[in-house]
Amino acid sequence: MEHTTPEQSETDALVQDDLNKVIGTALGVAAEQLETHGAFLPVGLVMTLDGELNLVAVSPNEVAGEGEEETELDADQMVADLFEALTQQREQNRAAAVVCDIHLPDDATDAIHVMAEHSTGLGVSAVRPYRQAPSGWEFGNPFLEAGELAIWA
Repeated sequence: MEHTTPEQSETDALVQDDLNKVIGTALGVAAEQLETHGAFLPVGLVMTLDGELNLVAVSPNEVAGEGEEETELDADQMVADLFEALTQQREQNRAAAVVCDIHLPDDATDAIHVMAEHSTGLGVSAVRPYRQAPSGWEFGNPFLEAGELAIWA
């Protein structure tokens, strides 16, 4: 049986608190963008060593569409660029997250997806389904699952 010391419990609580703040803020930013603009671009969020939350953005990459004038954003490349940027600045941060839009085929709905990591090596993924209803945007309850490490891997 493992024993946790008061210091470990305190550290675990701080890590959980950091991740909760990063995930909550990321979900809020994405929901706000949806309500204001009807869409949102992938964005990063970091918690600095002194506990400050900052947004991290990358330039959208455009991919030529079918028509000559048609271009669409390459969200997958933006997510990759965000992870690269966050990895490069990980020494300055204690937690980070990337938020993007995903489709849930089993539920036939879209969702906000937050991939959050802590410098202690803990990764958490949050998914919050949403849909546009006649009365406005409706958001489901977010669900959390273990996430993979990319920044502090």
